[in-house]
Amino acid sequence: MKIKFILITILTAFIIQGCDEQLEIAQEDNITSETLYNTPAGALAGLAGAYSRVVSVYRESIINAQYPTNWTDEGFYNRKGARDIRKNNFTASEPVLRSIWGTYYEGISATNTLIVGLENSSLEANVKQEFIAEGRFLRAFLYFDLQKAFGGIEGIPMPLEETNKQLLPRTSGIDVFKQIVADLEFAEVYLPTAAEAVGGRASKSAARGLLARAYLYMASEPFNESGAYEKAREWSKKVIDDSYHELNPSYADIFNELARGNYETKETLFQIGFSFADLDSNQSSKLGSAFGIKFDDESCGGGDDFKGKGFGLTYATVSLVLKYREDPSDERGLWNTLPYFNRRNDNCQLGIINSQFMIPGSKYRRYLEPNTTNTSYGSHHWPILRLSEMYLIYAEAINKITPGSTDALNAINSVRNRAKATPITEISDGAIQEERLLELCFEGQRKYDLVRWGLLEQKVNETKTAMETLRDDTNFYNEDWVTMGTFDLDSNDIPVYGNVPVNNIPRRNVMNASFDFFDGYNDFDSNKHYILPIPEQELGVNTNLKQTAGW
Repeated sequence: MKIKFILITILTAFIIQGCDEQLEIAQEDNITSETLYNTPAGALAGLAGAYSRVVSVYRESIINAQYPTNWTDEGFYNRKGARDIRKNNFTASEPVLRSIWGTYYEGISATNTLIVGLENSSLEANVKQEFIAEGRFLRAFLYFDLQKAFGGIEGIPMPLEETNKQLLPRTSGIDVFKQIVADLEFAEVYLPTAAEAVGGRASKSAARGLLARAYLYMASEPFNESGAYEKAREWSKKVIDDSYHELNPSYADIFNELARGNYETKETLFQIGFSFADLDSNQSSKLGSAFGIKFDDESCGGGDDFKGKGFGLTYATVSLVLKYREDPSDERGLWNTLPYFNRRNDNCQLGIINSQFMIPGSKYRRYLEPNTTNTSYGSHHWPILRLSEMYLIYAEAINKITPGSTDALNAINSVRNRAKATPITEISDGAIQEERLLELCFEGQRKYDLVRWGLLEQKVNETKTAMETLRDDTNFYNEDWVTMGTFDLDSNDIPVYGNVPVNNIPRRNVMNASFDFFDGYNDFDSNKHYILPIPEQELGVNTNLKQTAGW
């Protein structure tokens, strides 16, 4: 391996970390494939190779963002005629499936190679252990993503150090999770604290948070692992009790910082960083353009104008919009389902959307990105783990252990209080499930949550029925239309709304005839759409694999 390639890979690490000045790498001479892991620079190069696969698989905002949201009670893909995993009309031969699967396994191969190389390296033991810990964290993270999307009870192939190049059969889902836990427990011991870690890289808190989430999945359907709720409670509580972490007093500010490409580590335990440095779209993300507010006029930009093309490909379900509108004090409502959009040739301003059936999920604000010159790609970061989720995991776990727990109620209200939402007075599984929707919507979790609760089919049917009922209701009026004033940003880029409504004539909510949004719900098949199939091309290469039941 040539030194030129090593330096290019190290530069990739700089990009992934947002060119963080905390990371200083001394140039090393005479680096070869045999000596790569004998230097911190070489070890970092290997680590960057694994991180780069996460950037690659997440940059289109499909597997991490749109797929887990679409055709649930959270949101749906609003383009007709397409056929891919964002709809329920795809097959196991879809090219995007093979691409996603292959990129994940490239990352796993990179972590296995890193771990083997480091175990045989001459680095000092403490330096070596920290790099191995980060490699095992990343391997666990990659396996977790694959398992929840493709695995189910049948699991996925699980190459480790000694089987890295082999074509393997599927390892059962519960055994995949046990390996994930083993990797994360090792990582938790040797990784730096969140206060010490470089932004965008793994820390003890990230490992603890992912452990809490992993145990919650193990405790839920289809595994129902004994003792897993207790472990989810234990690991989530460790994060909550860490004095370094605190809920950001502003819900909006969490996502403002992600849009600006910053690393705010008090609440955000782990995030995937993207960069648009040197206008390089290969290291950037479609998150802001594909999965945020709708902004039609790409010519806007500069000064204080709103700017940045936004396609708004995922609409919030009308049921989610109405849940938020039931509690006007809940600041998450107008942040996540903002009823404004930009119309072309409208002085780069935002106007009110005329139907609550067509409000894009607005959690990600592209106009805050430092550079929006590319119509699709930018430097918007993606949140993986947040402190508020630890409160919700703790509440769910402890309420399963002790139903009606006051501790669970208090944990939920800690999250609601931050958002200025009305506190709840009774705790239940349903209340916890709804709070996860309100707090974590559009963060790539809803479909997986509904699967592990055994509620996916029920919520698909309920959402479709609600949409059909409200579509035919001649008295279903858009309350946003006559209550919302002019949209603007204050000096801290926090949304502010004028006191005088823009419109004073009531307007009925109408589902545009050219967008009949039932196809994904109509095509839902409960026998298979709870999980992604093994890519057909992969089955042809690896004859040890068997296709998932239903596919």
